[in-house]
Amino acid sequence: MKYLSPLMHQNTYFQDVETMQKRLAEMEAEAQKIREMQESVDREHSALSTQDRREDVDARSVFVGNVDYSATPEEIQSHFASCGTILRVTILCDKITGHPKGYVFSSYFVRDHWING
Repeated sequence: MKYLSPLMHQNTYFQDVETMQKRLAEMEAEAQKIREMQESVDREHSALSTQDRREDVDARSVFVGNVDYSATPEEIQSHFASCGTILRVTILCDKITGHPKGYVFSSYFVRDHWING
């Protein structure tokens, strides 16, 4: 059995601590970069007025009528997937009965993708 002196244990301990401190510093730098990126996105997002955002969503939305009453959002999304990436499918329902009215709004990720449909 090999005997390790207390000095060797101490050196190994300090090397491990130094390695952990370096890794912690790298992680903190990475976290700071992520915070800066998020702040940049938040500033851009808040720069849009509510009206601009509403108009943008409207420009990316399509109204579809005469939809089968038993259609699910997943079925509608898969049907229109060839037009582009769909963010949201909204099936309009009767307030009292909760049954579908046969109308759908679909919102696309990119404006003008719905033209392909």
